[in-house]
Amino acid sequence: MGVVSDAIDAIEDWCCDLFKDGIKSQFDSISNLLTDTFAQTTGNGGLVSSYLTSHPAHFTGNTTGTGSIIWTTIETLCNNVVVPIGGFILTIILLNELIQMVLRGNNFKDFDDSIFIKWIIKALCGVILVANTYYIASALFSFGTTVCSKGLATLFGSGDYLSTPLSISKSALSGLSLGELMTVWFISLIVHLGVLILIVAIVITLASRIIEVFMYLSIAPIPMATMMDSGEWAGIGKNWIKQLLALSFQGFFIIVALGIFKTLFSNAIIALNSSTDGVVMQMGMLLGYTAALIFTILRTGAISKSVFSAH
Repeated sequence: MGVVSDAIDAIEDWCCDLFKDGIKSQFDSISNLLTDTFAQTTGNGGLVSSYLTSHPAHFTGNTTGTGSIIWTTIETLCNNVVVPIGGFILTIILLNELIQMVLRGNNFKDFDDSIFIKWIIKALCGVILVANTYYIASALFSFGTTVCSKGLATLFGSGDYLSTPLSISKSALSGLSLGELMTVWFISLIVHLGVLILIVAIVITLASRIIEVFMYLSIAPIPMATMMDSGEWAGIGKNWIKQLLALSFQGFFIIVALGIFKTLFSNAIIALNSSTDGVVMQMGMLLGYTAALIFTILRTGAISKSVFSAH
């Protein structure tokens, strides 16, 4: 019986070591995955930095910065197709504005010659805006790009996304039984899967954001033309600017969410390594943090729009 008992104990110890190695391997893989995704290495930026810090004029969608630039296609489409339409709308708005200015003077009884000077100034401003609105809009978007670049540099510096690797020491798992180790390993597997889903959610958010930006830039002359109207049409242009600002600063809210996640995740790992008590609870919290960040990343667009009152 002693031999059998020793053999069972040896097998149990081997299984415990196997699950400990598996848990440690899971978190090493998670750490490497997050570091590669949010890398700040010059010339080979990570996924987030390439989408958030690249101005649309230099955006290719490739983390290495190589490939065809989308800017040229949208610029040609805007200048050759949409600018003439914007000019036509501007003409109608300016003519209507002139008629309203003339009739507003009590049917010519209080006629003021200065209204023509005001109208000419408004017309010149409108023509300049419509003709150069693509570049004005892209400059407006660059405010958000600058904020994102400084935000990434401030929160994450030039090194790894995680200041300390997400590594679990075997001593933190030493007091767990085989069944508890199996539970922790299974949760770590779910956390790993959650991080993969998180990266997919980030890709979806960043890609849809930059696509929306190019769509807003491509149609820019039309809403900019309505800005010259003194009536309800001006609301189209104002809301368009709010939407563009919301998309621009959405990247900043993504960076804030990632900074919060970085701190929460690192603190949970430190707490997990410092004591063997509540390991399963800490693993559950890691899973909850991951799910919360996925939800927050997908809502950054709505948060940014609410801040700028865009609809």
